Amino acid sequence: MIADLFDESQDAFIRIKDFEQQAEELLDGDCVLDEETISMLLCLKSPDKYGAFNLQGCQRLNSWLKLGYEFKPEATVQNLQNWSILLRDIVERLSGNELLLDEYRYYLEWDTEDEPNYLHYLCDKFGHSFQWSGEKDTKLFILASDICSYLVQHRDLTPATGQKQYWWLNANPNYWNLSDLKLGEERYYTLYSDSGHKRRVFQYFLDAKVGDKVIGYESYPSRNVVALMEISRASDGEAVFFKKIEEFKQPVAYKDLRQCPELKDMEVFISPTGSLFRMTESEYKFVMNKVREHNPVAYTKDNFLSEVYLSEEDYEHLSVLLKRKKNVILQGAPGVGKTFAAKRLAYSLLGQKKDDNIELIQFHQSYTYEDFMMGYKPTENGFELRYGSFFRFCKRAAKHPDEPFFFIIDEINRGNLSKIFCELLMLIESDYRDQAITLAYTDEPFAVPSNIYLIGMMNTADRSLAMIDYALRRRFAFFDMKPAFESAGFMKQQMVAGNTVFDRLINQIEELNDEISKDPSLGPGFCIGHSYFSKPDGEWTSDELQLIVDYDILPMLREY
Repeated sequence: MIADLFDESQDAFIRIKDFEQQAEELLDGDCVLDEETISMLLCLKSPDKYGAFNLQGCQRLNSWLKLGYEFKPEATVQNLQNWSILLRDIVERLSGNELLLDEYRYYLEWDTEDEPNYLHYLCDKFGHSFQWSGEKDTKLFILASDICSYLVQHRDLTPATGQKQYWWLNANPNYWNLSDLKLGEERYYTLYSDSGHKRRVFQYFLDAKVGDKVIGYESYPSRNVVALMEISRASDGEAVFFKKIEEFKQPVAYKDLRQCPELKDMEVFISPTGSLFRMTESEYKFVMNKVREHNPVAYTKDNFLSEVYLSEEDYEHLSVLLKRKKNVILQGAPGVGKTFAAKRLAYSLLGQKKDDNIELIQFHQSYTYEDFMMGYKPTENGFELRYGSFFRFCKRAAKHPDEPFFFIIDEINRGNLSKIFCELLMLIESDYRDQAITLAYTDEPFAVPSNIYLIGMMNTADRSLAMIDYALRRRFAFFDMKPAFESAGFMKQQMVAGNTVFDRLINQIEELNDEISKDPSLGPGFCIGHSYFSKPDGEWTSDELQLIVDYDILPMLREY
C-alpha cells in the first residue's frame, strides 16, 4: 500500500485516493488518514517535489495571496489537488525573484539534512498562528513573510507603468517623528540600516515610484496613523524620498484599524517587522475612509472653481441665492454638469468634503410621498409605517443645528411634485422653516430645519416632462447652467491636452450649439454640454472621441 503511494509512474491523485480508501478499509473506519498525514508521507519521501499540507495554513495563505482556491474539511483529494496547483502557482510567481530565493537558500544551509522546503514553512507555520521559536525559526519566519509579501503583489518584478501603488510606512519616534515634518517637506529613508543590512522587504524600496501614496504610521508610544505622504523621488540605490502632503489633526489608532475585518489580510498586520509595507488599493481606501471620518478634506470656493466650469461671479450669485432662498433648482441642457456642480456647491458651503451632511436622491414617475416622507408599507403581518428619505434626513439635520445639510434631488421634474411634497410645499419655504405642523400619517409635529438646503436638477431638453407646478416653482429659485466651452477652466484643459483632433471637435460642437440655440423649436436648453468632453488629465484618443460622438451626441440629436 505504501509502495503504491510512492509509485511515481501513477497519477498522484489516484494514488492518494486509493491509499485513503485502502487505509480506511484496513483500519475498519476506526481511524481515517487525512490529507495532512498523506501529504507528509509524500513530502518525507520526496521533499523536492511535494509539500506538507496544512488545512488551516492553506486557507490562510490562499486568502492572503488572493488566489481563489478552495480548501474544505474532509475533502482530501480536492484539497491535495488544489494544494498541488497552489504550489505550482507559488513557484511560478516566486521564480523571478532570485534575491529572496538566495536569502532563503542561505538560511537553509545552516542545517540542510532535515530541513523541509520553503513551501512547507509557508503553509505549516501559517497554519499554527505564527508560533515560531528560536533564532533560526524567527529568521525563517521573516523570510517566509518576505516571500509571501512578494507573492501577494508580484507576478512581474516591476510594476506596470502608471500602475497605482500604495504603501504603509512605520516611523519610530525615537529616531524621527512624522508629526514634526512640515507639509511639503521632503524626507529620505535609506535602503540599508546603519549596520549595512538591506531593509525588509528590500524590493519594495526599489518598486516605490513617484506619486505613490504612503500611509504614515508612528510606532510606540504613539501607535497612530498621523499623516499621508507621497513618494517624491524614486530610489537612487541608496534611499527613497517622500514628502508629507497631509497631516491628520485627529490621528487614527493602530488598535482600531487592527480590529477591522476588512484589513485582516493587510501585510503590516500579519508581519509587522520592517519599515515599508505594500497595501492593496482596497486596503488603502478603507484606511483613508477611516481617516476621513475624523479628518474631512477641506473644500473652498477655489476648489469649486477649479473643478466646476462656472465663473467666480456665477458662483457668488448661486451661493447667495441658495443661502437666501434655501431651495434652488439647477436647470440646463444635458451634459452641463448639474449633478457634479450640486455636490461641489454643497462641499464649498460646508467648507469640507463631508458626505454625511449630503444626501442625493432621484425622482421618477413612480416616486411618491410615501417614499419621500412616510407611508404604510406591506409586511408579512400586514402594514407598518415607514419613514422616507427626506423625513430621516430632516431628523438627522435637526440634531446638528449649527451645520448646513444639503438634500440634492436629481431629475426633480420627473416626479409628480404636488403629490410628493404635499404639505411640505409650505414647510420648505424659507419663512416657514423650523415651524412644526401635524403630518397626515401621524399626530406628531414635524418641521423642516432651517439648516437644510434643497438643490434640485432639471434637464431642460426632456420634452416628455411637464412644467414644474407653479406652487412649487415659486418656492425655488432657478439657476441656468450653460455649456462652458468658453470658460477659463475648460480652455485650460484644452490647452493642456494640446490635441488638434479634440480642438476641431470642440469647435464643431460650439458651431452646432449656435445652430441649436437659433432653432425656434429647440433653443439654448437643447445645447450639448461640456461634461461629455471633460477629463481630469485632458488626454483624449481619437477612438474615445469617436465613441462619444457615435453613442452620446448623435443619438441625442436624433431625438431632437
